[in-house]
Amino acid sequence: MSSFVISNKYPCFADELSKMGHNVIFSDTVKAFPQPEQAHADMQILTINNTVFVLQECEKLKTLPYKENLIICKNKAGKKYPENILLNFLFFNDKLYGKVSAIDPTLYKYCVKNDIEIVNINQGYARCSTLILNNRTAVTADISIKNALEKDGAEVLLISSGDIKLEGYDYGFIGGASGKISDNTVVFFGNAEMHPYYSSIKELCSKNKIEIKILCKNMPLTDVGGIVKIL
Repeated sequence: MSSFVISNKYPCFADELSKMGHNVIFSDTVKAFPQPEQAHADMQILTINNTVFVLQECEKLKTLPYKENLIICKNKAGKKYPENILLNFLFFNDKLYGKVSAIDPTLYKYCVKNDIEIVNINQGYARCSTLILNNRTAVTADISIKNALEKDGAEVLLISSGDIKLEGYDYGFIGGASGKISDNTVVFFGNAEMHPYYSSIKELCSKNKIEIKILCKNMPLTDVGGIVKIL
């Protein structure tokens, strides 16, 4: 059984994960963030190898019994971009991608100390914007992410923006509406089959021997802030 951190805003998705045998831990509510992002797990916590980074505002997440090393962010989260993306970085194939000017100093220091290359991209919501299928394959609607990952030899499916619900915004991101729950299984939060690029995503998953599970199919594909595996 694995443990995942997820927003408590949509109990249906958490219930489905629980029924699959996983332990569900609800994220904190970060009042400093814009309201639609306040419970997004992918804004609050980041795991790299054996280390977990957590925002200092996340009182509950800071007290969880991690097997990994825990590092609390030095900077306080802010409401205005880019002060809200301290940990919104994509760890992919042993490199960290994101908006370097916004990175929390503790995360930056860790990467330098551990020889992890940091690749600067224009997209500040790097992790929200990307579904990682494995260490060589990803899905995104952001061209800067696609170009950066492909430069390092990855296969990246570029999908259209939109068609993902995120209350308070025009649309959400594919990374926030999905997540890997095992090496060969990805879940989507809501009816991914209605997305115009679903057939392409399904084909790419099939090519990489990854099974798709759609949670709460009666709901629209929804950006819930993704899921973060901690155990």
